[in-house]
Amino acid sequence: MNAQGGVALNRKNRKTGKNLFDFLKNVSFQRLIALVVTFLALATMVAYQAAPKKYKLSVGDISEYDINAPRDIENKLKTLENAELKADEELEPVIVPIEGANDSITANTYAYFDGLGSLFDQVKNSEQGKDDPAALIKEYDKRNYYGVLARIPQDKLLALIADDSEITHLKSVIINSVLPGIKRKQLMEDDLEYEKETALAQLKQVFEDESIILIAEDLLGKVIVPNSRIDEEATEEQRNAFIDSYVKENPVIIYKDERIISKDDKVTKDKFEVLKELNYIDSEGRPDYLLYAAVFLLVFAMFFLTILYLRNFHKKLYFDKNAVMLVGVSILITSLFAMLFKEFIPDYAPLIIPTLIAPVLTAIFLGIQPAISVNLLLTFSYALMLGGNIQFIFMSLISGAIAPYLTVNATQRRKISLAGLMLGGINLVVVVLMGILEKKSVESLLNEGGLAFVNGIFSIILAIGILPFLESAFNIITPMKLLELADPNHPLLKRLLLEAPGTYHHSLMVGNLAEVATREIGGNSLLSRVGAYYHDIGKLKRPHYFKENQMAENPHDNLAPSMSSRIITSHTRDGEELAIKYKLPRVIRDMIVQHHGTTIMVYFYHMATQNGNTEELNEDDFKYQGPLPDTREAAVVMLADSVEAAVRSIPDKTREKIEGLVRKIIKDKLDDGQLDRCDLTLKELTIIAQSFIQVLSGIFHERPEYPEVEKKNELLELDNSIYNLPRTLKKEGAPNPNGGNSLQPAEKAQPPAGNNKPS
Repeated sequence: MNAQGGVALNRKNRKTGKNLFDFLKNVSFQRLIALVVTFLALATMVAYQAAPKKYKLSVGDISEYDINAPRDIENKLKTLENAELKADEELEPVIVPIEGANDSITANTYAYFDGLGSLFDQVKNSEQGKDDPAALIKEYDKRNYYGVLARIPQDKLLALIADDSEITHLKSVIINSVLPGIKRKQLMEDDLEYEKETALAQLKQVFEDESIILIAEDLLGKVIVPNSRIDEEATEEQRNAFIDSYVKENPVIIYKDERIISKDDKVTKDKFEVLKELNYIDSEGRPDYLLYAAVFLLVFAMFFLTILYLRNFHKKLYFDKNAVMLVGVSILITSLFAMLFKEFIPDYAPLIIPTLIAPVLTAIFLGIQPAISVNLLLTFSYALMLGGNIQFIFMSLISGAIAPYLTVNATQRRKISLAGLMLGGINLVVVVLMGILEKKSVESLLNEGGLAFVNGIFSIILAIGILPFLESAFNIITPMKLLELADPNHPLLKRLLLEAPGTYHHSLMVGNLAEVATREIGGNSLLSRVGAYYHDIGKLKRPHYFKENQMAENPHDNLAPSMSSRIITSHTRDGEELAIKYKLPRVIRDMIVQHHGTTIMVYFYHMATQNGNTEELNEDDFKYQGPLPDTREAAVVMLADSVEAAVRSIPDKTREKIEGLVRKIIKDKLDDGQLDRCDLTLKELTIIAQSFIQVLSGIFHERPEYPEVEKKNELLELDNSIYNLPRTLKKEGAPNPNGGNSLQPAEKAQPPAGNNKPS
């Protein structure tokens, strides 16, 4: 690369770097960054606390924590367990008949007796049967089906073989009496033994012969079989239907804030499943991305609405980078406290989170409406953090809406502290009323109400503590700061009194005028008064070049009009430099440079036109550099400054002349376009004029002329009071202790305004 190309590249890089630097310094970009950072920080803290806390627990562990339910949740495993137990207690299996089972019982009974009769006939017809019937029966009974006969004594067996009437009777009783009752029942395998014993008991009431009972017992054991069975499929369907219905109608609910598991309790399977469902188990849990997304979107919606409100109804605040950053810092400080309380004292967090910090700070710095919008944003954001705690929402909404009204115009920290007591009381009332609606105990009401009361006081204490740091960091004034600036012992005001006493007293007069007028139009009267006190501090650089500070000769007599004009007009910029040096707030500095706007020094311009070539004169050289006043308070200070100087210069200060002069000055400023940037209305200008006239008329009211004798007596009394001498020692015309008259000669009346050089 040649040298020329390298130079071009360096120029391009420098240009790019400069453009980037300019972009970073852009106020709109900085405001956007402040908004984005505030939103991300707020949403992150809310989402972090809204997400469930993780616990390292397993089934069988001993819990080290008291864990409450963040919402109503069903203990599904316990519900199912209860349903299964209830099903086991109340449900019977579904029994269905076995097809042909009863017919088989009857047929087998007949077959048993038929086989027994045939066997007896064979033995009866055999010669051997008379000697050993049992052996012969065994020989004939190949399957040993009738093995019971071997248990019958031989004489009894022979009798039965010889006469089968008892067997026939037994057959009749069983078929006609016993079997019908058995077949009507649902016989399961488990029922057979019972039914057999029942039938035998019935037969023993009819037959006394043990041999007959033995045969009956053998018969019943062989022919009685199950006639019914359990339908497993139908039974399972019935059980499932019952369990489903029971689960729906009788869920085991763990209600919001109810204890899931207590410290030192064993973690059962059902409670573990509840914790797992809540995503409370660290080993089983996973980041709840859906929850995080929901929180971010909800916070974004509320944040966007807040910004939209400020953008449309408080444009000046919205476009003020410092104001936006201050609101952001207030929100972040409050959110940090909210997160800490939620993290370390979760059970009491809804009652002790100091949500009033941001609304109070915003009200003091920026006004009521922005403070209320900030309170709405934080209330609903923290509600997400606290799981929608209705008690917190009501307390925060009500106290947060009242707090700005109690603190916005507080001029002393003591008054803000008193507001803390009032807000604590409001919190207490809201919490107690909510507790009554929820039927809480008296003890609970007292505890919660006490915490809410302390919350109000604690919030204000924190706000007072944070206030000075924000004042300094963002160069934004508060009523307390303004009162500090209004203190006569402020270094600049002391300098003004000692080095430029005329300007000092002029500033006090302007301050009184501006304060009254601003109050009448609903502006910040304290700001106007303080701004008026400092509006002419630039005259400290050359105090004797201004008429009110001149004791002898006028230095302008030896200067060219153009030079005089530059000296006079420079006092606004000189004042700004002094304000920066003494770290006066930006709004005061703005009043200093704006209080003359772009008005022209008519006196010096007229003199210049008389003394030289008018073609070479530039009217702009005789104008103040501005800018024009951009607030109502700055405009009032401008008008008060002009009016006070003008009225002071006229010789005959009657009410009519004062009124005419005041209205003319205001009209001239309006016609000259000096009020174009402020939002004063014509109605407000009329109110301002009336306020000026009232104050000035009260100051310069006419006094009656006293006769000469009365004047002398008056002077004598004054001398007596000054030197604390008895009246008897002071004769009329007696010399004073200083060797001269007690009063100096009266100052000569000032010439009319048209003959004076401007102040």
